Amino acid sequence: MTPLAGKSKAIHFFGGEDEYEAKRVARLFLEKEGLREDPSFESVPGDGQSAAEACEQIDRLRDALQSGSLFGLRKVVLWKDVRCLGAKGVGRDERVSAALASLLAVLRGLAPEEVVLVIQAGAVDERRQFLRGLREIASVHLFAPLGGDRNEDRALGEIAERMRRRGLSPTNELCERLLAASGGDRQRLDSQIEKLALYPAEERPLTPEDLRLLLGGGGDGVVWDFCDAVVGESASEALRELRTLLRQGESEVGLLLALAQKIRLAALGLLLWEGGWLHLSGSGRFVKAEVAPEAQDYFPKKKSGAPVSPWQLGMTVAAAKKRSARFWVKALLLLSEANRSMLRGGEKQISFELALLRLLREKPAPS
Repeated sequence: MTPLAGKSKAIHFFGGEDEYEAKRVARLFLEKEGLREDPSFESVPGDGQSAAEACEQIDRLRDALQSGSLFGLRKVVLWKDVRCLGAKGVGRDERVSAALASLLAVLRGLAPEEVVLVIQAGAVDERRQFLRGLREIASVHLFAPLGGDRNEDRALGEIAERMRRRGLSPTNELCERLLAASGGDRQRLDSQIEKLALYPAEERPLTPEDLRLLLGGGGDGVVWDFCDAVVGESASEALRELRTLLRQGESEVGLLLALAQKIRLAALGLLLWEGGWLHLSGSGRFVKAEVAPEAQDYFPKKKSGAPVSPWQLGMTVAAAKKRSARFWVKALLLLSEANRSMLRGGEKQISFELALLRLLREKPAPS
């Protein structure tokens, strides 16, 4: 018997919108428990493209569960790539619903000493009777895309853990960049981490240039570099990044809106800092913002409603505080004027570059 013998659940379910992660964790579970090496192991497909195929596969699974093991007291079954549990496709067919109801009755009678069933599925509809019934009798693990997690600290913590598993030392900056570069897609994230692990950095810290090379051009990561260059008052770098992004197909309006979000963050963060409600801790590339309890209602949010990470807020305020909050509010008005010029049919790139130059040529007010 494998290490699972005697555990209370006979059924272990791994599924959800992030099928890559569900497959990965299911595979690790099978390896950890030694289930694939069990002589009674049997795999049943669940990827039927039609209602008839799905019903046939459900029947095969039921037969596998009820046939018993020829090699001992317990049977191990993997139902893999299951497609009939979602809200679309074959999952909506009444014949499939009836077959799943019949299967659920069998599953309720399984004993962990006799059968271990591992289900690896894609998207599921949690409102369905099958899923509700499964929760009562199984160990259920559902995986949502990392990019959909409204708690950014939790997402960054997961990225840090994945880096450690690959032998890398995570930093806040690197985790943020990986989240931006991957868009929260775990499969792409693991590929990016693999590139970092294989890159010959010769024991030195990865530079911003290294990261641009490894994490790719365009996308959120380079847009972030562009916005950072503007807030950091590096005119030449900002214009260079802007032209690179435009050559790669980014739109002027989209970049202007991204920059407006960054400058809004700078303005709001500086208002809190100037009012004594925000404290910066750390130094260099490890600055973190700590907002006083009485100012938590003003803590900046993303478009999704999730709070901005304390590290991102801290780095933005640290770079922007050579100017005043009033200056960054004026910068927002300048970008708004550029946006109106674009909408009136003006040459978009020229309007954007003129706005940047006007913004970056202004000198800080005497302190």
